[in-house]
Amino acid sequence: MKKVSILVLVLGMLLIVFSCSAFTQVVLRIAIHTDFNREGFDEYLEEYTKLHPDIEFEKIAVPFEDYLTKVSISHISGDSPDIYHVYSLWGVDLVKSNILDLPPQDIRNDVYENYERVAVDGVTINNEIWGIPTEIDNYCLVYNKKILADSGFLEPPKTWDELINVAKKCTKYDKAGNIIQYGFVFLAGWESAVVHPYLSLAYSNGARFLNEDKTKCIINSPEGIEALEAEVKLFKERITDISGSVWDFPNGNIAMMIMAPWDEGNLKGTMGDDYQYVGVAPIPVMKKPATLLYTWFACVDSKSKHKKEAWDFLRWLTGQIQPDKRTTRMGDYLVEKIGAIPSRKIDIDNHYDELFDQYTKTFVQELKNSIAEDNIYQGAEIKITLMNEITNAWLGEKTSKQALDDAVKAINAILSKD
Repeated sequence: MKKVSILVLVLGMLLIVFSCSAFTQVVLRIAIHTDFNREGFDEYLEEYTKLHPDIEFEKIAVPFEDYLTKVSISHISGDSPDIYHVYSLWGVDLVKSNILDLPPQDIRNDVYENYERVAVDGVTINNEIWGIPTEIDNYCLVYNKKILADSGFLEPPKTWDELINVAKKCTKYDKAGNIIQYGFVFLAGWESAVVHPYLSLAYSNGARFLNEDKTKCIINSPEGIEALEAEVKLFKERITDISGSVWDFPNGNIAMMIMAPWDEGNLKGTMGDDYQYVGVAPIPVMKKPATLLYTWFACVDSKSKHKKEAWDFLRWLTGQIQPDKRTTRMGDYLVEKIGAIPSRKIDIDNHYDELFDQYTKTFVQELKNSIAEDNIYQGAEIKITLMNEITNAWLGEKTSKQALDDAVKAINAILSKD
C-alpha cells in the first residue's frame, strides 16, 4: 500500500511538472520606433497570442533618433529585445557588431523570391539577407497644381532645367525682396531630407556615391558636382532659400518639393479641400530617371533566447498570406495604418485602391527607377557629413566642387576605419 501511495505521489508530481512546462510563457520583446507604433499594431499581437497562448509580447517604442543607440546598448548589457524593426542604413553596423541573427534559410529564400528587388538590396549586407523588408520609401516631385496653373503650367516639369524655369516663374517676393511664395523648397537640417533628394539627382546624372566594392566615396565626380550645382542654382537665382521648408507645403505657398510617400497622411490631414491641388510626378531628370529608396526591416537579436519563437512570429506577421484578402498582416498595417508602401510584391498588387491613389501611385510606379541606399559602415555619420557639405554649397560658403571634395575626404576617412 505504501508503494502504491508513493507511486501515485510521484506520478502526481510529474503531472504537475509537465503541466507547468506546457503552459510556460515565452515573452517576446519587440522594439519599434515611435512613428511605427500606430493604432492597430497591438491587435496583431493579441491575435497571435490567442493562436499561441504560450506567447506574450512586450512592446518597446523608441524615438527614431535614439533607436540605434538603444539597440547597441541593450545588446551589450544583455537586456536586448528579441525582435527589432530597423532602418536599413544601420544594417552594416548591426551585423559588424554581431547584434543580428542570420534569418533561417526559408525566410531568406522567401525574401529573395517574393519582395521587390530594390527592397532585397536594402536588406542585403555582405551578400547575405539579414532581415525581412517591411516599409520602402523612395522620392518623387510633389507639386501644387494650382500654383503651377496660375503661373501658366498645366504639367509638372520633366527635366531639371524645366524645373528651374517653372520654379522661377512660380516664385513671388514681398517689397523687401523676401520670398513669400517658393518655386521650390528643400529642408535644411535633416540629413535624409538633404542627402536623399541630392543623391536622387546625382544618380539621374550618372554619378555614383561609392565605388564598386563600397570602399571609397566617389560622389565628387564631374556628374556629382554638376548635380549639386543644379541644386545650388535655385539658391543663386533666389528661387529658394535656407528658410524654405517642405513642412510649409500645406500652407499653399510652395510650388514644388521632393518628398517621400509617407507624407500623404500629413497633407490630407492639414490641407482640407486644397488637397485636390496636390500632384505627384517623377523627379525631373538630368540624364535618366532615378530616385533613391531606403528600407526598414524586421530582424532578430543574435542573443535572443527565443529565436525560434521570434522568427515564427515574423513568418506569421510578414509572410502568411490571408486567403480572404491575398495580403499579409504587415502589408495591411503598412498600407492602412502607416500610409507606407509595403515591400512584398503581393501586398502591392492587392492594395491597389490605396497604393494607386492620387498621391502614392507615382511612387509605386517609380519603384522601377529606384536605387537602394548604400548599406555602409557608420552610414549615419557619413550621411551627416555629406549633409553639412551640401548645405555649405547651398549657402555659398563653398563651391560645389570644394564641398564635395571635402565631403569625400571626410567620408573616406570614416570608411577606412572599417
